[in-house]
Parts: sequence; C-alpha cells; structure tokens
Amino acid sequence: MVNVTYNRRDTTLIVKGHAGAAPRGQDLVCAAASVLAFTALAAVDENKEWFLPAVVTDADSADFRIMCNPVDGQLGRCRDVLDTVFTGFEILAGEYPDYVRTNKED
Repeated sequence: MVNVTYNRRDTTLIVKGHAGAAPRGQDLVCAAASVLAFTALAAVDENKEWFLPAVVTDADSADFRIMCNPVDGQLGRCRDVLDTVFTGFEILAGEYPDYVRTNKED
C-alpha cells in the first residue's frame, strides 16, 4: 500500500510504501505513484530559491518526505505545486483504492 499524507499548513508531502499491485518491476500503480513523487521533488527543486525545500528520500524503501520552507510571499506558490501533485495522488487512489491511500491535513 502506498500511503500519501499531505499537510497543507506545513507544506509537507510524505509518500511511503509500495503499491503491491503486481510483482516488483511490473507494478504500474507503484510506477504511477513514483512518477508523482518525483514530479513533486523536481518541482520544489526547480523553485528551491523560493521554497527552500528539505527533502528526505530512502531509495531502498521508496519513501519520500518533501517539505517546503517558503520565503515570504511564496507560500501560496508552494501550496499550488503540492496541491497539484496531491490531486494526482487522489486520482490514483480513486482508481486503485486497494493500493493507494491519501490523507490531507489542512
């Protein structure tokens, strides 16, 4: 199960686990979740001078923790990026509820 938690107030996105929908290397649900996690990572990195991101990844477990510490005036922009990526996770969870769970904390 992929568990995705988005804390909008703290601008933190946490992605943990594997979908388990198919054998490793053949799991399209896990691949989709990975693409979304890497998209979030690339988007905050692309804006690092405004978002001052703190990123923790664990390649062995495929866990991501992405937290933005936006400079003055950039909080909304950071939230827009993470909101968009989280919407993708919500769509994925809607299609594959046995493999992806989302939780949004405002």
